[in-house]
Amino acid sequence: MNIQVYEGKGYKKILLKGSLDMYTALELKNQVDGLSFVQSETMILDLNEITYVDSSGIGTLIKIVNQLKENKVAFYLTGLKPMIEKIFKVAGLMNYFSILSEDDYKKNYPHA
Repeated sequence: MNIQVYEGKGYKKILLKGSLDMYTALELKNQVDGLSFVQSETMILDLNEITYVDSSGIGTLIKIVNQLKENKVAFYLTGLKPMIEKIFKVAGLMNYFSILSEDDYKKNYPHA
């Protein structure tokens, strides 16, 4: 998996490429843990280039969301391809994660 971090005014976003699975989930968690956030900042996780997500990847996303919520940091997912979105729906997680539409993402969070 490839992880790219972009920082803008009031937000950070992470672009993931490849698979988010038991082999790469720890890498993402470590990357997020290495970032510093202030209250009311936003983090966006761009999944446009994710090709596969397994239960380990979903578990890591849940841990990240919980950690950021504790620190009053907003968290959004964007770029859910139909195949990945189906996984989230089957797992009952569409209401757990805040999903940012592609249009809102591009308009409000350009690459830094």
